Amino acid sequence: MKLYRIGQISKLYDISVDTLRHYEKIGILQPEVIKDNGYRYYSNRQVWQLNVIRDLRFLGIGLNDIANYLIERSIDKSIAFIDLQLETISKKEQELERVRSEILARKTTLKAATSHSNDMHITEQYIAERKAWLRTKKVHSFWDIDRVHREIESEVNCKQNSTVNLGLYGARICHKDFLAGNYSTYNDCFILNEQGDHTLPAGEYACLSFWGHNDMGKIQYHYDRIKQYLRTHNLTMTGPAIEIYLIDIHETDNPEEFLTELQIPFAR
Repeated sequence: MKLYRIGQISKLYDISVDTLRHYEKIGILQPEVIKDNGYRYYSNRQVWQLNVIRDLRFLGIGLNDIANYLIERSIDKSIAFIDLQLETISKKEQELERVRSEILARKTTLKAATSHSNDMHITEQYIAERKAWLRTKKVHSFWDIDRVHREIESEVNCKQNSTVNLGLYGARICHKDFLAGNYSTYNDCFILNEQGDHTLPAGEYACLSFWGHNDMGKIQYHYDRIKQYLRTHNLTMTGPAIEIYLIDIHETDNPEEFLTELQIPFAR
């Protein structure tokens, strides 16, 4: 009977020795022989078991379930375990389909964004309510906003066991700061997503999109234009100013390709 040292098994399967020792500790992969000097040797039976463990871990099946299966196996247990594998695969298929849908939606959004003109006109638009993952935290720069977005992604992806981009990024300036011209004080940051925990209200918005780096000088210039537009048309601001980063550093390294949309809710 051919025996393999623990180091050989580790290299063969690219699994750390610590992981193999952990498998031994929890009882799912016992060495065939443990010599007096502590050296561990594995037979072809353990190689087979390790193949099973690796395949099941790939499916995301927990170590406790694997241990229950490998200890005192029977036909009935094998059939039940196959049902567990099929259920796990079905869940993964659903998750992958959700990820696929979100990636396709992002592609559609990016392609639509590239069709924006560069006239930078202010338009009045009715925007339906939108769901978003939102966190209230005062920040004062684009990089601070990006950090909060990363925190939101990390939290949400951990809950959903996913790493997909959640949606369009944005931030809001509260009514008071906007009217005072404090355009670099952001009250909260959000990521648009239909599963979000917050709702951006529906309503009429004064909207303006512009290409190029969204530095504070450019933001201030366009916000002042929107303020003047509201005054000229006797429109009253009714909520936070919204910035949505349609295209930014996450899609391109060229600042000239950045596309930002400003949205100010108003009532007549």
